[in-house]
Amino acid sequence: MSTKMQELLWKAHCYKRKKLLIYGLKTGLIRPYDDELIEKLRNVYYGGLPASIILLSNCMSNGHCYDRALLMSRAFLDSEDDVKLLYATIDSLKLNPQYITESPLYADHCICERITKDGKHLIYDTSDGFIFDKRLYWLMENPKVRKINNKESIKKFIDEDEDKDFGYMENGKYAAHLIFPMLEMSFGRPTEMYSFEGIELLQREIDHYKKLINYNDVVNETNDELNRLSRKKVISKF
Repeated sequence: MSTKMQELLWKAHCYKRKKLLIYGLKTGLIRPYDDELIEKLRNVYYGGLPASIILLSNCMSNGHCYDRALLMSRAFLDSEDDVKLLYATIDSLKLNPQYITESPLYADHCICERITKDGKHLIYDTSDGFIFDKRLYWLMENPKVRKINNKESIKKFIDEDEDKDFGYMENGKYAAHLIFPMLEMSFGRPTEMYSFEGIELLQREIDHYKKLINYNDVVNETNDELNRLSRKKVISKF
């Protein structure tokens, strides 16, 4: 396919996707994460941080769909709803000239599908940060599914993966001292919609977690340890 044709296809996709995104947001077929979901994600940890922070942050989620879709699915594993992980090519990757390579998986993406008790099929795309009606998502992205992990296989993976880092708060609260300043610098950026003025869900979740771990004490403890190691290193030179 010629470069010009690729550019035309990409522009057509972007135009269609934008129109459908606006339509979906106006009609409720696309919606942001709600408080009920965010509260569930507060109890899901990865690297010691709650998923409520990770998944509200674009810089921590976009481009990490395999891990983040798995994180999202864990919010529903103990519910009566069905949940699946879908691995599929999508047009936002397949048609984007920046990503086109010879690799057969260059356009591969992972999304979480939730089928509610009342029969709604919802798609959670953690790179977009939205909840989509499945039919509308299919119109927007034209997914070609290559693999499905069902609820039981997700549970089995979490139970059996010896190298996973699904640790709880105590395992990674000290990482917050390094990560939070980076996140706070991102507040208000065009890509960080959950930090926009008037929304500020990301700020709320960070503040909630700081109180949970006594963040100021963690910062002081970490700084004291770094100073101790620094002094030890200086002394060892003499």
